[in-house]
Amino acid sequence: QEVCEARGCSWCPTDVANAPWCFFPEDTPYGYSLGGSTEETAKGWRVTLNKRQALSLFGDDISPVVLEVEFQTKDRLRFRLYDPNKERFEVPLKIDSPGVTADEANYEVE
Repeated sequence: QEVCEARGCSWCPTDVANAPWCFFPEDTPYGYSLGGSTEETAKGWRVTLNKRQALSLFGDDISPVVLEVEFQTKDRLRFRLYDPNKERFEVPLKIDSPGVTADEANYEVE
């Protein structure tokens, strides 16, 4: 706990399996923040994320980043994080995904 809080992180013990006890608070200078409103897509939603500040934990940060969430089946969610300003090769993998609504899914996304 002492090391966690010395880094400026939040400490919150929990009984939830595999949940972290040490994590960045909402107002951290690290990470990304919402860069606009959530855009609905045919099978989910898309949002742009912007790097919060010049501080970097790992280097070579990309900003902005797009997060796409696709509700593929009642038990399968797909998400993609990508640089909208740089094209890259993606394996042309065809995945059968009829698409479901968030209400039909057996999981929740916030």
